[in-house]
Amino acid sequence: ISSCGMMISKMIPFENLPKPSGFHEVGTQIFTWEDADRLEWFTDDLNDHRKIVVQTWYPAENVLGDPVPYLDQWKKRIGPISKQIELSQVFIRSIKNVQSNSYLNAEMKRLKNPSPLIIFSHGLGGMRMQNTIQMETLASEGYVVVAIDHAFDANITLFDDGTFAEYRSGAEGELSVQEFWDLRIPQINTRSADIIFLLNEIESLNESGDEFWRYVNMDHIGIMGHSFGGATAIISSAKDDRLDACIALDGWIVPIESSYIQSGMKVPFLYMGRPEWQTSLNYDKLDSLIENSTARSIKLILPDTKHFDYSDTPQFSPISRKIGVSGKMSADAIRDTLNNRILNFFNTHLNYD
Repeated sequence: ISSCGMMISKMIPFENLPKPSGFHEVGTQIFTWEDADRLEWFTDDLNDHRKIVVQTWYPAENVLGDPVPYLDQWKKRIGPISKQIELSQVFIRSIKNVQSNSYLNAEMKRLKNPSPLIIFSHGLGGMRMQNTIQMETLASEGYVVVAIDHAFDANITLFDDGTFAEYRSGAEGELSVQEFWDLRIPQINTRSADIIFLLNEIESLNESGDEFWRYVNMDHIGIMGHSFGGATAIISSAKDDRLDACIALDGWIVPIESSYIQSGMKVPFLYMGRPEWQTSLNYDKLDSLIENSTARSIKLILPDTKHFDYSDTPQFSPISRKIGVSGKMSADAIRDTLNNRILNFFNTHLNYD
């Protein structure tokens, strides 16, 4: 980095993540899981089985040392993140200094009752830790939360053996209607299959009495996602009846097939999003989905917000608003609204308090 770039990065310090609201300390663990029954959709290698990276946040006790940095292996992540948000690395380099409130491999706290499970799915070019504020909030309140790096959909996926999967989910230029569906249907089905595989793995570990996963309540499971992850959450809720409640954070509804829109939501559903998308089709389809739902479904539009406000982005630095990445709603207001709404929604519909 040039000396000028170094000066800029020092002038734009990033804030550490705010302390979560709950009573419990927060632990975190990271796993690479391979689905031996599924070939990788993004590659042509017939021996390449689908792998995902999974991170969990949970109530912890007897924590030692310091919380982990927000980003693991930041040197490998800065470039892909910069590319996805279309912002020079010098402006975001300080993210390497951001501390979370989570303690790596901390001991799980044995609560009176097993913890409900929440699953998180990121959007195109996102990453599993992009909503760590919400993950830590839920974990501090007694939930076990699991986020996935959807390989080749995330900005970069770093596996535990040192290999990685780069982002391959973009679309160059204008797509015809047929090209759009030929790309997005297999993609969203792959992501939904990741969710179902994750549930199967956790269920198997839970039933086997695994030291960690046996403290998860598999009868109370919620799912949420940002952007394409919101669509993934909706599709997964329709496909797997183990999911009991669903949240979409500025969800991209366009790539959801009409059959799912016509069927509506069968589980309680909350949509929180910005006032307008580039195309009215996104909210036209959302309105139809809600209208056709048999479970309580809510659309909450937050004024003065933009797409990345529904991630941790506005919490790091005021620069995100000045350069137009974030909207005009204050970072405190958007954080408190998301945290409170998400927590209250899952407390209500997963029968947890």
